[in-house]
Amino acid sequence: MNRLSSTDLMSLEQYARERAAFRARVLQHKAGRQLAVGPHATWCFEDRLTVQYQVQEMLRAERIFEPAGIAEELAAYNPLIPDGRNWKVTLLLEFDAAERPRALAELKGRGPMLGAGGRSRAGVRHRG
Repeated sequence: MNRLSSTDLMSLEQYARERAAFRARVLQHKAGRQLAVGPHATWCFEDRLTVQYQVQEMLRAERIFEPAGIAEELAAYNPLIPDGRNWKVTLLLEFDAAERPRALAELKGRGPMLGAGGRSRAGVRHRG
């Protein structure tokens, strides 16, 4: 597996400058890696670039710049990079604002990423 390391990541300052262009490139790349599997569910097939984007976004959102925090994010996300013998997929759940509270209440506790203890990596995107 071609794991990410801290040297593969941009600093928060560099990412702030390059985010718009990097985000556009990754979103275009991700468009061909998604498969709708239900009215509210999409599989996102991950690779090194998509995982790098997720790590950069988490570092940005949580203002993580210390080596220990960066290492923690890399440890959480590196397992999502396929190793050449498998595929890695994340599940994206999408609900509009009116549906979201009910849907999340129904999903709570149904899986390790939905309502279990610790930091959740589940993605819930606002539709509309």
